[in-house]
Amino acid sequence: MIDRRAFILTGVAGAASSLLPTLSLLAAPDAEKQSQVAAWNNQWQPLLGESFVVEEAGRQLTQLKLSELREGMKAPHVDQFHLYFSNTSAVTLDEGSYYLHHPEHGSQHLFLQPVIRSSGEPYYRATFSLLLEGSGYV
Repeated sequence: MIDRRAFILTGVAGAASSLLPTLSLLAAPDAEKQSQVAAWNNQWQPLLGESFVVEEAGRQLTQLKLSELREGMKAPHVDQFHLYFSNTSAVTLDEGSYYLHHPEHGSQHLFLQPVIRSSGEPYYRATFSLLLEGSGYV
């Protein structure tokens, strides 16, 4: 079993190295004018509306579409943002870790949580918490 800190660090490293290899995800392009969350949102923004194949243990389970980017809670030394994926099939996923594969950007291992919207539509959320300078971890 992997602990939460290791999972987050692995996810950040994986996102930086595999999903968007040509983009620098860990540093804001203009730190004075925008938070790291805004920089991450800018990196994910071009993928809005794109479909990702969800795989588990080498099996294709379904496709999800990146539907929304949203900032999360604010806390000292932590910025947070969420990716929301809509389900494009009748297959439902349990909360857990899955590989999401994009044909142009490769695969990324994400922890997905099912979320029911007020409309009743099932969505899946991936949450990223970014440790900021001065947190003692950066």
